Amino acid sequence: MAQPTPGPSQPPATPAQGSVDIKRRAEAEADVSRRIKHQRAPLPPPHVLATLVPDSPAFNDLMKVEQKLDWTLLRKKAEINDALGRPVRVKRSLRVFISNTAHHQTWQDDASGRSQEQNGDSTQNVDVNTGKGIPGWVLRVEGRLLDSGNVRLDKTKRKFSSFLRSVVVEFDNREPPTYPEGNIVEWHPQTLQAPLDGFEVLRRGDTNVNCRIILHVAHFPERFRVLAPLDGLISMKEGTRADVMAAVWKFIKVVGAQDKEDGTIIRPVGGMEKIMPPGQEGVAFHQLPELVTRFLNHPQPVVIPYTIRVDQDFNLHDKCFDIPIEIDDPLKSKMAYIVQSFEGEEGREIVKLEDKVGELAYFARDLKQKRDFLEAFAAEPYTFIQNWLAAQARDLDQMLGFQIGVAGPNGGSVREEDLRRSDVFQMPWVDEAITVHESTRMEAERRGR
Repeated sequence: MAQPTPGPSQPPATPAQGSVDIKRRAEAEADVSRRIKHQRAPLPPPHVLATLVPDSPAFNDLMKVEQKLDWTLLRKKAEINDALGRPVRVKRSLRVFISNTAHHQTWQDDASGRSQEQNGDSTQNVDVNTGKGIPGWVLRVEGRLLDSGNVRLDKTKRKFSSFLRSVVVEFDNREPPTYPEGNIVEWHPQTLQAPLDGFEVLRRGDTNVNCRIILHVAHFPERFRVLAPLDGLISMKEGTRADVMAAVWKFIKVVGAQDKEDGTIIRPVGGMEKIMPPGQEGVAFHQLPELVTRFLNHPQPVVIPYTIRVDQDFNLHDKCFDIPIEIDDPLKSKMAYIVQSFEGEEGREIVKLEDKVGELAYFARDLKQKRDFLEAFAAEPYTFIQNWLAAQARDLDQMLGFQIGVAGPNGGSVREEDLRRSDVFQMPWVDEAITVHESTRMEAERRGR
């Protein structure tokens, strides 16, 4: 197959030129990877923009304002992320409403005008299976989280049961067989159960009943009651596990219970012997959480005494109680939304506009270079062509590794007149020069081994 010959304006490739091509290809691939990683290239310098666009001073002022705005947004974003990483707790009040209603009581039947003379025997209107006609009452326990002032910070309303771990209602004087339902009612959250706004307890009876409503409040993060003697050492009655561990570590540092030679050992000094096993000379630092956990217990429940009244004077008797709790700051959800908005639709739109501005700036730069090229050629064609050929000759000399007109470091010289002729690279001496060069290189490699 015939080999294609190079054109008159394209010299044949040499080993030096091949290495240059490989280097250029690697640089091009690296440039592509950089463009993929950083899609938006930096804008040209202000003095370059000033030569490209007459209105660039106004654009530069706008860029300065944008830089200040970007710096402010980045600083605020860092502050918000730092605040989101810290547990911020706010104190709120959980208001519990307790009430009861009565039905089918004697005074209710008399008030409705249903007497025995009108309805006949009253036992005929009683259904034992459904409870119709049997006196009874309904106890209601409801609650909601109070807003702070007149402004509701958290838009998502949490149900009452989401603040509780369990609810226990204990009744007095309701023993079987008169009341087979029992005197204890319990509620525990189920995995797939939806949150509730309140609870109702339906029972039969026509007498007043004393009860106790026991509410186990759910804390997030979970809180614990510190037992003796640890509570006396750290002066803390209740707190989260992190708070208790921080107080214990502070106490160890104050009393000097950390071993002087081995900092991973805690010695029974300064009061630490009260919580350590008797006869033990010290515990390892990683065993400290396990040791502290022995003196933590669930916090005391909230006990609300209540009397269920079924007489006429106290029907629909309601009471409310406020339970102080700590919850996550509702503003954290707003801060998280603000952080997400930075990378939302608005953020993507800003990035697109900035990319468009960069493209236009570089497009203007390319147009100016073309204009300057053509204006220089139109002003002085001869001088322009001479300068252009000299620049091309210098580039070719760098590619070949020779110096123009002078014996170069590679042992050859090329006259400037010869560089302007393409047929000089098609002469027989080129193949011979390549053969000599490769033989010299292979001989040098063989001796070097």
